[in-house]
Amino acid sequence: MAPAEVETLNYRWYDITRYGGIPDDGKSDRQALLRLLADIEGIDNYVEVNAVIYFPEGEFILHDEQDEVTYENETIRIKASNVILKGAGRNKTFLVLKAPNPIHPAGGFAYNTLSLEGPGLFGTANRVVAPAAKGSFSVELSSVSGLRVGEYACLHLKDNSHELIAHELLPYSVHSGMSGLLNDGVIVQDYHLITSIEGHVVTFKEPIMHEVDPRWNWDLRAYSYVRNIGVEDMTFRGNVPEHYEHLSWLSDTGYIPFGFRHVVDGWVRRTDFDSVSEAATFTMAANCSAYDIRIMGKRGHCAVRSFGSSRIFIGKVTDSADSDTEGEKAGMLHTCGVSRPAIGTVIWRCRWGDKTCFESHGSQPRATLLDACKGGFPRGHQGGAMSALPNHMQDLTLWNFNATASPSGGNFSWWEVDPSGAGGFLFLPPVIVGFHGAATTFKFPECKLLSDNGEIVTPGSLYEAQLQHRLGILPKWIERLKEQKIVF
Repeated sequence: MAPAEVETLNYRWYDITRYGGIPDDGKSDRQALLRLLADIEGIDNYVEVNAVIYFPEGEFILHDEQDEVTYENETIRIKASNVILKGAGRNKTFLVLKAPNPIHPAGGFAYNTLSLEGPGLFGTANRVVAPAAKGSFSVELSSVSGLRVGEYACLHLKDNSHELIAHELLPYSVHSGMSGLLNDGVIVQDYHLITSIEGHVVTFKEPIMHEVDPRWNWDLRAYSYVRNIGVEDMTFRGNVPEHYEHLSWLSDTGYIPFGFRHVVDGWVRRTDFDSVSEAATFTMAANCSAYDIRIMGKRGHCAVRSFGSSRIFIGKVTDSADSDTEGEKAGMLHTCGVSRPAIGTVIWRCRWGDKTCFESHGSQPRATLLDACKGGFPRGHQGGAMSALPNHMQDLTLWNFNATASPSGGNFSWWEVDPSGAGGFLFLPPVIVGFHGAATTFKFPECKLLSDNGEIVTPGSLYEAQLQHRLGILPKWIERLKEQKIVF
């Protein structure tokens, strides 16, 4: 279901111009935004505030050199449910990061300008006591402490048993450089909405996306969050350096407009990002969406991604960022994708440049669908240090992927360790159906399923077909979004 349009909601509107914000005057509007937020009762108490924070037509500066900002106070935090940041339109309202956020002296990075965040606290770990199959909806627990119907919980696993690690990596073997997996063990975070509790059996609205074996340290714990936070109808404009430098705090983190953290049912839509370090990241969130997004200007670090989140929908994102070394419309260093124990991510009908590829940054993402996407497919842009590998665990699916550029020679291996041992490109066997465009071959033993290579298959979109099967119809907002022309 798409988020409701703001005009249908009985929310109070807070216009930044009523708090001293002046469009197009070339001066910072940070203090005006802070005054506006101070007028919203409960904005930092994780309660429902039913507020629209409105930026009318014009340019508003969120941060410039004159602001007295340090790494300790640089992030403006919105900690409430039912909040919408809204502009007058992507070609009318511009929120500008004129100067970079200050670097954290110990961490070597900068924080976001805005953070839309919940408390992110977890309750008692209620141990799972019976098996649950992938695709099932219920788990049996030792207790149900802190769990409530209508609230979200995290189905959680963290276990470094050698037997479990070996099982998770089949058909491959663990590499000594995979220190994250070896030390922390297998990690799964699957956020669910509880629909019923009968005795010690808890049932979810969504299917479980990883088989549950009670031999390992599976538990279900309450999860604290905010919900219904949206960003829409505006452009965020940064000023990343002309030359992108990987692992540089300025290129990678200096100009991050906002991020979602511990949010459910959040969204960003009809929004553009110009010369930013990253567009939108969903961290430890659930059931959020990012769609109808354009990324342009100078190349930054990453586009839109699920970072340890569950069931994030990323649709109709166009990444045409320019690179001074790889040309116009090359795309961000990493385009749309996943990182950390993200699970159930859908990347649908997105378009990116020839010189980037989907992000799969390691630290155990699972169950990602790249559906009817088009763009480059080069090696080396997925991301991930050796310590964080494999890049992706089970259940990566590429459906009707249209490659505009492929690896040199068109040969693609999903499991290659750098001979130096310093890195690698390591994906558990994916499902690849209808891969077409630039001629590319895959080694079948490295694929769980390889079908119709070089051909477009029916249905054109697996996500649409599954959605229609479950609901009986394709939602109208998906139909409209599907028909929307991508200008690249």
